[in-house]
Amino acid sequence: MKLTASLFLLIAIFASSAAVNKLSAQRIEFTSSDVADAAERLTGHRASMTNDIHLIAGRRLAGPAITMRVVRDDGASLMEEGLKAIKILESAPAGSVIVLALDDDKSFAVFGSTFATLAKSRRLAGFVVDGSMRGLPELRRLAFATFARGTTPGSAGGHYRLAGVNVSIVCGDIEVSPGDFVVGDEDGVAVAPKQLYQEVLTRAKGLRLEKQEILPLIVKYGSYTKAMQEYAEAVRKRNATKR
Repeated sequence: MKLTASLFLLIAIFASSAAVNKLSAQRIEFTSSDVADAAERLTGHRASMTNDIHLIAGRRLAGPAITMRVVRDDGASLMEEGLKAIKILESAPAGSVIVLALDDDKSFAVFGSTFATLAKSRRLAGFVVDGSMRGLPELRRLAFATFARGTTPGSAGGHYRLAGVNVSIVCGDIEVSPGDFVVGDEDGVAVAPKQLYQEVLTRAKGLRLEKQEILPLIVKYGSYTKAMQEYAEAVRKRNATKR
């Protein structure tokens, strides 16, 4: 018996569900900048998307990626491709981030307020789209975290088809794989590799705590040098106490 294309899509989604649920349990105690710095220091590779991908609605997101690759096909069925996307959203575990890369012309709207309403009702974390969105007033009213290149009235429906789900894609000029941990806020979007996410997040939390200690010291002394000296001494004393 042959499996349908839709069933293949559902199998690909559920294959990563255990990792998705584990990642979703992480508390948000860091910014996209913290994650970008921590991931780059660990991997030696850029971990942040270009600023073409920016926040257009909502505030922030953090969660594991479900990836979608969409390619140009002016003969694609609007109804069939729309139903595929709906099944992906309705099958995605709560807390997931939908990361979609639009091949070719980026100035088509992939999702709008209807899909955002569905995603929010399914408790997904947000959208990251290397392409465009539409329905900006409704997106802002929903306050559903959405990152994209911008907005446009024209839909990708009938011009693009889904070529892969939970495959490695290039989004915002960096590679994103299924299950990678994605963090987005007003600074932009950063990605931690799935296989290193625990270490990245630990380091990112450390960077956030470090900054929270240093900034008041800069205010206190009006000097970065003095602030760092006091911070270094405080760290030395803490380490000595632990011995």
